[in-house]
Amino acid sequence: MKNLFLIFCVNVFFIVNATAQNIEFTKENFPKQSKQLKEALKNIHSGDKQYTKKKEDPLKYTQALNFYKKAYRFNVNNAELNLKMANCYYKQNNMDLAIRFGDNAYALNPHDTNKALFYRGYLQQQNAKYDEAIQAFTVFEANPALAREEAQAVRQKIKECETAKVLIKNEIPCFIDNLNGNINEAFDEYAPVLTNNDSVLYFTRKEYINEESDKERTYISHRDFSQKIGFGPASVFQEKLFKENEALQTMSKDGNYAIVYNTKNGGDLYEMTIKKGQWTKPKSIKVINSSGHETSASLNEKGDTLYFCSDRSDSYGEHDIYMSVRNKKGKWTKPQHLSDKINTPLDEISVFLDAEGNTLYFSSQGHQNMGGFDIFKSTREDGQWTKPENMGYPINSPCEDVYFSISKDKKTAYFSSNRKGEGEGKQDIYKITFLGAPKLFLFNTDKVYFSDHASLQPYNVESLELEKEKSTTIHGIVIDGKTKAPLYVIIELSDIGENQLLTTFTSDSVTGKYTLLLPAGRNYGINIKKEGYLYYSENFNVSDSSDVQSIDQVISLNKIEINQTIILKNIFFDVNKTTLKPESATEIENAYKLMIENPSIEIEISGHTDNVGTDAYNKKLSQGRAAAVVNALVEKGIAPSRMKSVGYGFDKPIAPNNTETGRMQNRRTEFKIIKK
Repeated sequence: MKNLFLIFCVNVFFIVNATAQNIEFTKENFPKQSKQLKEALKNIHSGDKQYTKKKEDPLKYTQALNFYKKAYRFNVNNAELNLKMANCYYKQNNMDLAIRFGDNAYALNPHDTNKALFYRGYLQQQNAKYDEAIQAFTVFEANPALAREEAQAVRQKIKECETAKVLIKNEIPCFIDNLNGNINEAFDEYAPVLTNNDSVLYFTRKEYINEESDKERTYISHRDFSQKIGFGPASVFQEKLFKENEALQTMSKDGNYAIVYNTKNGGDLYEMTIKKGQWTKPKSIKVINSSGHETSASLNEKGDTLYFCSDRSDSYGEHDIYMSVRNKKGKWTKPQHLSDKINTPLDEISVFLDAEGNTLYFSSQGHQNMGGFDIFKSTREDGQWTKPENMGYPINSPCEDVYFSISKDKKTAYFSSNRKGEGEGKQDIYKITFLGAPKLFLFNTDKVYFSDHASLQPYNVESLELEKEKSTTIHGIVIDGKTKAPLYVIIELSDIGENQLLTTFTSDSVTGKYTLLLPAGRNYGINIKKEGYLYYSENFNVSDSSDVQSIDQVISLNKIEINQTIILKNIFFDVNKTTLKPESATEIENAYKLMIENPSIEIEISGHTDNVGTDAYNKKLSQGRAAAVVNALVEKGIAPSRMKSVGYGFDKPIAPNNTETGRMQNRRTEFKIIKK
């Protein structure tokens, strides 16, 4: 994870103007300030010692700057000092001030500060003036005294500008929206991790205390469905995970396992799990962590393969992408270095594996990019990763575009960027909405026809209101029936008409919240389960004629105890019939699993009716329906001795029988624990 340092308050200093002249630190230029001059030269010397340290200490550039700034207060119009400060800011990845001081140096002495052309070119690149940037870089590159490292850097910049010109001509059709408001503030926000159908967002916020200290914490936010892309107020995910800074990197599909980054030991990865509703203390993944810097992890959907970034000793240059798999004992194995098709001598700094496990998204400086970090993707074909493909403009920019993650349907994605003029702070989180391929003309002659008939008179066309896509949105929260505490549960969504499991997901591990979007045209069954509890079932028949609606639910789950009852809402009969309809298969399967998982319980299946008809008829009808459920469970292998069927008719209503809605609620089948 690159350190993105806070821009110090520039108004503390005077900024040189284009007409100023270079002033050297000599007695002739400061005849009456010998003491201050001596102190300034001493500070420059101390700064040089820090800057030229052989050991790569992340703080050496900050320490060098502290000395240079003192000398700068004495003399702002020295080209060499401005250039030294620009170099420090460049090493810190603080390009705003690198450009500012580089431009100062060039304005003061264009002939002897050729290096300043590099920053001038970078400024043009950041402002998408690629031809001007290439011109500045080319002049800089022509300097015969250029060091090898500088020559490589400037050639990379020229290559980036040429790539940017091509990518902009082939713009990707998408919307990019800043998650401002509750997510992005005047700090750095990055590393978005989305769960629960993209309705829960975890992200990292780095708050700056001073130039040498910051506070990095993971936050959580829930989607606010009253806004198009908005999330609600963010709060700290877990207090006191570490004494040092931390950032959540990835979470398992069931929300029960997470990997977090901690700055201890140069930057390591830790794992933690949910136990009894609480996250365990993070534990270092020793086989993965090294003396280097481990960061940005991504789990596959099964949770048995992990991709992460590290600058360990066997990396090609800086950070590379590695992979580790779980062995039969559930332990992570020694990491494997990914293909050199993926890793380069430059930085690969963030990684994400899609839900299918066949596409790897990552940020790199070393492939064909527009500048800084660009987002790339590679697919796995015949066990090999393909040549990375740039995700294109405007997803990528000349700035730092990192921490990309994409939804399962590939329609939306999230990433972090410090692109200019769009963010709340420096690094912000953005949402991408992919629009798909543009519509083409039906016939090639269409374009020609319209270009040849430009003089045709326009005519008015009556506007038509397009029908909105019909769907039902459910916002739920699951709680314990007694304590009312939020519960982490498994939620199964089925098409009960087709007897098909559509998806399995979980409620939020902390709040118990979940969100479901049910497109029209299906009869849905929802089952909410947790070990040690009776399950909850619900039915939503969202027909094509249904209105768009939003439903809020609070679901109480009760522990498996005597006299606890659940309503089997996905048991169906035809009118006045006792034969189970095929749509009941999913509910029968869930009741069967509950009996198998709790072999000591005995149950009562009861049938209930409304008050239409005679008491005798309704008792017989309800008894027949209860018996049909018991028989279905016997056929699946449940012992008859563990079950009894009872028909109560309309003796036990749960709603008034004077409305159709009330009568519908009273027509039900119940599952009750009678022995444990």
